[in-house]
Amino acid sequence: MPEAIDVLVLEDDPDLGEALVESLGSRGHEVTLTTTVARAREALGRSSFDVAVLDMNLPDGTGEEVVKHIAEGELLTEAIILTGSPDPVVAVRTIKQGAYDYLLKPIQMEELDALVVQAARKARLRRENLALRTRLERHEGLKGVVTADPGMKKLIDALARVAASELPVLILGESGTGKELFARALHQRSPRAAGPFIALNCAALPDHLLESELFGYEKGAFTGAINRKLGLLEVADKGVLFLDEVGDLTPAVQVKLLRALETKEFLHLGSTRPVRTDLRLVSATNRDLEKLSAEGPFRSDLYYRINGVTLQLPPLRDRPGDILPLAEHFLDGARIKKTLSERAAELIQAYPWPGNVRELQMVVLGAAVMAHNDVIEPEDLPPAVQGRRRSDAQPLASLDGMTLAEVESQHIKRVLGKVGGHRGRAAKVLGIDVRTLYNKLGSSRPDREEEQ
Repeated sequence: MPEAIDVLVLEDDPDLGEALVESLGSRGHEVTLTTTVARAREALGRSSFDVAVLDMNLPDGTGEEVVKHIAEGELLTEAIILTGSPDPVVAVRTIKQGAYDYLLKPIQMEELDALVVQAARKARLRRENLALRTRLERHEGLKGVVTADPGMKKLIDALARVAASELPVLILGESGTGKELFARALHQRSPRAAGPFIALNCAALPDHLLESELFGYEKGAFTGAINRKLGLLEVADKGVLFLDEVGDLTPAVQVKLLRALETKEFLHLGSTRPVRTDLRLVSATNRDLEKLSAEGPFRSDLYYRINGVTLQLPPLRDRPGDILPLAEHFLDGARIKKTLSERAAELIQAYPWPGNVRELQMVVLGAAVMAHNDVIEPEDLPPAVQGRRRSDAQPLASLDGMTLAEVESQHIKRVLGKVGGHRGRAAKVLGIDVRTLYNKLGSSRPDREEEQ
């Protein structure tokens, strides 16, 4: 016997409503009757329906509004509209908004039942696909994250639950812990996965450039604005906007961003016409936003607006069991067939990794380049990791007191030295394309020979 179809009926005509319940019920369907838009929305919030049969005109609204509610809530319910008006414009509009189909009154019950069965098949197929995708994601874990740490595994499970919602997410953690990696994973697991993922580092740009990047501008808005520019707030429409180092936003930008998030509208610089946007905000910072909001530099209303759910990424020193697996992962990813000696492995496990996973990656790849054979020895590691003071070391490699940008620059120079200055081969060792290497070096574009 086929599984019963759960049907929600929205019809304010008592006679037609009763006839629909009796006819659909006689065919083995489970039918719930509502007579207003408000009650239909309440029913959809309480139960999972396969199909909703919706009258177009109700005392408190329209069936079209319920179709929008289903679409916006990502409900796995297919909607069928009943209408007495053969208006093709309305029909096309409701289909575009997510309705499965529509029927003209007077209703032929056999036709309606056939349509309900077809719509239910589609709804259940969507449920099966969602369940399969969820099982695959749980089996595969979080792409790019290597961990055996129980706390990290709980965080990954939490991310999967958070991704399904529309709440803004705040990711906290020290530099190098993988905040953007988690933000991208959240996007990929969310209902907005088909939309864009737009990332912006708020600490990388001065105030005036950051504002123009976020909000865009009109031609002639300021000196140098020779063309109209879209803001990232609208580029991220239907997707996710990731604001890294959000704690570095200036007060002026904070005010504009808060208004844009609350109204879903903003203005290009130099324009008075509002631009609408529909995005999900994911923010990240290594600063204590709660303290900053209490003391004043960061607006408390914006803090509460972006902090729907908080994910706190632990530093690498708090999950030492992940250090060796991560090191092996980086070597495998760079296709470097080298291993750590027992002593070198002990040293990298004992080091506190102030730059976290990012620093570990740079050190391991740099050590692989410096190694004379297939085994990475302690002397191939930077002096800081070896436990030596900078003054005791060779000029190469200490990370003490260096910024991550300086570490990266030093590593690139070491690789270039190892490969005789050939930038094409250096790019391959570093796992980046040669043009990216030239950008990091601030050089002109490469010639053909070095691209190979």
